[in-house]
Amino acid sequence: MRWGPGDRPRGNNPPERSDWGYEALTLVDIADLIDNLATVPFGADIDQGWSPSLPGYQGKVLLGRFADGTWARPLHGAPSTWILKPDREIRLAENEATCLRLAASCGIPVPDVELLTIGGAKVLAITRYDRDETRRIHQEDGCQATGMPPMLKYEAEGGPPLTALAELLRNYGTVDSLKELLARVTFNVAIGNADAHAKNSSILHAPADPTVVIAPAYDLISTIALDPRRSVAGQKVPASTRMGQRVDGVRDIAEVSRANLVSEGSKWGIPSKAATQIVEEMLEMVRRALRVSDGDRAVLATIETQLDRVG
Repeated sequence: MRWGPGDRPRGNNPPERSDWGYEALTLVDIADLIDNLATVPFGADIDQGWSPSLPGYQGKVLLGRFADGTWARPLHGAPSTWILKPDREIRLAENEATCLRLAASCGIPVPDVELLTIGGAKVLAITRYDRDETRRIHQEDGCQATGMPPMLKYEAEGGPPLTALAELLRNYGTVDSLKELLARVTFNVAIGNADAHAKNSSILHAPADPTVVIAPAYDLISTIALDPRRSVAGQKVPASTRMGQRVDGVRDIAEVSRANLVSEGSKWGIPSKAATQIVEEMLEMVRRALRVSDGDRAVLATIETQLDRVG
């Protein structure tokens, strides 16, 4: 259907900003929200006008926060400003907190993070980078930006390869976008993040500027450091090392080399000498950051082993 001037789709208008509100929550309240994630995703409360949505495999609670640090549930269309990701079947919180802080030490923009303990479980709290105080900032993940359906986030299943994201940034990004993308791909390989797929990279749009910028990094996890999971047959199975997006055609993160990273960047149009410098500088920054990081020791040890193999 085509809409003419003055036409608008029928339906409910978005809630007025003047109706927005926030309800203070205790840690006990939040623990209840976490316990009920299976039946009430994201901590939704339809009766109070809170029906959030956010993609991703891991269960999340979306909240606001008052200036004094008190957590709050948004009401009547008010935007959330924090994402809480609790440990459940798989322990991810300390792993992700470690990797995000490591990325920050390497100069990669990341959201503010806090590692909490709520109801006896570790919970990773992350600020929403797509919020400016309470204003929503338009973003697109790698699938949306390349016109692919969200279920095709993995390259092996027909999702966008790194070259598709690079082409998007070359055409619409800032001057240094390709260099920044290569630095992040290098970091993901260095930490052993095999689950870096198209939906784990996003771009941000300014209201009156066609140039897009790469969003802060998120979902940074050393998947090779995850505890083995039990299969249906009851056997312990390690996390897959098959990458969400291939690097220079290599599928397994345990086989990606420094040369593969340089070659991948060269395919995007980055001169080989510049690509080499980006890769080597990022690998060295990760190595230096490992020496002073106070994150999860087992995760850091696994990253050091992976870094030795890559470099």
